[in-house]
Amino acid sequence: MTAHRMHRRQFLKQAGIVTAMGMTLPSFLKQSSPALAASPIAGLPDDRVLVLVQLAGGNDGLNTLIPYEDDIYYRSRPTLSIPRDEILKLDDHCGLHPEMYALHDLWEQGALALIQNVGYPNPDLSHFRSTEIWETASPSHQNWSSGWIGRYFDNECQGASSPLLGLQLGERTAQTFSGDRPRCVTFSNPDLFQFSGGASGEQRITQLNSSSASVNPALDFLQRTGNDVLSASRQISEAVRNQKTTVDYLPYQFSQSLKLVAQMIAAEVPTRVYYVSLGGFDHHATQKMRHAMLLQELSEGLGAFLQDLRGLGHLDRTLVMTFSEFGRRVAENQNAGTDHGTANVMFMAGGATKPGFHGTRADLSRLDSVGDLIHTTDFRSIYSAVLQSWLKADGNKAGLSQISPLEGLLA
Repeated sequence: MTAHRMHRRQFLKQAGIVTAMGMTLPSFLKQSSPALAASPIAGLPDDRVLVLVQLAGGNDGLNTLIPYEDDIYYRSRPTLSIPRDEILKLDDHCGLHPEMYALHDLWEQGALALIQNVGYPNPDLSHFRSTEIWETASPSHQNWSSGWIGRYFDNECQGASSPLLGLQLGERTAQTFSGDRPRCVTFSNPDLFQFSGGASGEQRITQLNSSSASVNPALDFLQRTGNDVLSASRQISEAVRNQKTTVDYLPYQFSQSLKLVAQMIAAEVPTRVYYVSLGGFDHHATQKMRHAMLLQELSEGLGAFLQDLRGLGHLDRTLVMTFSEFGRRVAENQNAGTDHGTANVMFMAGGATKPGFHGTRADLSRLDSVGDLIHTTDFRSIYSAVLQSWLKADGNKAGLSQISPLEGLLA
């Protein structure tokens, strides 16, 4: 074991902590529950990691993967369409937005998969409901409380009670992780291992330790738990602090979040599913420049992350997948924006990804009654492929018994 790398068993022994402690907990360990015993994680491939990247708000797939040879695209978007000579061409039909140089480089290296025209039957155009459908993998007419990863953890990792199987950077815990037991921790920014509250976490633990616990069992519990929390947080913090990166990341929260994830993966922190969000994609007006800036941030962030993982020697064991709750309508609106739509494009890289195009192209000549794309790839077939081929899990137990894995996506 190298100096910067923490042995999984050592970590799990130190992370034996229980319950939420409000301001005395490090923000990354709120929502904690009993940790996993010092043993292998049953049902979970020991070395494989999944990184989910949410594009929140409904990314415009048609201005991300652009059908530049389709005249309908230009007729439908007289002001929002991207000129043919600016597009980063992938083949004779479509190409990437001109701000997505980093992902185009990955494509040229044969290291990127694009899954086309992804959606689900009877689409819902509400942000909240469609996000819920993507996070739970439920049919659009049913409401499920558990998430697709949460069900995987519950059914395949029953011997693991650690909340550290999943880790999310964001303001809310995604329903993706919902299950019978909490196995995901969430924090709102990349400043990992910082204690929340006015006084520092260490000061609060010290205050607890200086109090009399003999007449207060609850305080005694907080003392013991707080000390365990402090010990675990110090060890993880040290593991990440000493883990160098091989590339420079942009000083934006999305890129810094991915940098942190790369450090944790390289330090072999025992987390198996990470969730990172990039928001702001709901462009009903003045879309063109704002969308371009977001796509640049996405491309540069993912490009640096994947290059870093390759340099650190962890790309082969990390699968990265993007998703957004829906796409945008084919025709632009009167405010130089786009309204909520249906089918979209997903990116996948790393792990056992088979590079190239997957699924069939969006058909702009065949739209539904309100002018939206008709999807040809069900997103749940991608989830099923990830569970079966990457995580070596039973998709039936994750609620995907009626969905066949998308063929050829993963080796």
